[in-house]
Amino acid sequence: MSRLRKGRKYKGSGFSSTFKDMVKGGNSPFAVTIGSNVNEEEEEKPQSVEDPNSADAANAAKTDKDIVPSDTDYSREEVDSYFQRRKLAKEKAELEKAKADKEAEEEAKAEEEAEVAEGERESLSQGENIADSFDDEFDPTMTGKERREESRENKGQIRDAKKEAKAAAKDEFKNKKQAIKDAGLKGKDKRDAKKDARKDKRDDKKSIRENKRSAKKSNRKSKRKARKNK
Repeated sequence: MSRLRKGRKYKGSGFSSTFKDMVKGGNSPFAVTIGSNVNEEEEEKPQSVEDPNSADAANAAKTDKDIVPSDTDYSREEVDSYFQRRKLAKEKAELEKAKADKEAEEEAKAEEEAEVAEGERESLSQGENIADSFDDEFDPTMTGKERREESRENKGQIRDAKKEAKAAAKDEFKNKKQAIKDAGLKGKDKRDAKKDARKDKRDDKKSIRENKRSAKKSNRKSKRKARKNK
């Protein structure tokens, strides 16, 4: 037993009363210590404050891929329709490509045929058809009359080939004059173009004469050969 009591009830002292009042008022040393720690933690804890500028920047950085559509529940009919449209678009593109390729092929073929026709017409206008225009059917067994008859037939075929060549040369000259007119050439250009066309016409006539002479010479040679080998 404390020596302070000495058989008497302890009525408290000034310190005990003060401590009791502090506890009742919540101002005890322990309360102050706990409260101060809590306040310090609250002060040290960073406050989460939303910055409106940073929120706007985040929204601006979003792309269409970051945005999830609200309605992504498509029906089976919609999906089938989508793939059907893709299939039809692909088939249409393939048909258009095939059509373009066919047109290009036909155009190239037409150009090639035109070039061949031009070459044949050029050859015809120069009388290159005359050389093989007659049928060389001379035979050593022929009589003189038969050989002469064959020779006349060959000459007739040569003349026909010559007429055909001259007509082609005439048409070519007319076409060239028309082309000069359609081109609207004037002055020196027009005169030079006409000069070239007339020169080509003279060259064609000369070539026709040479081919005719060569064909007639070949006919006579075949006739003499048949008579010699008789």
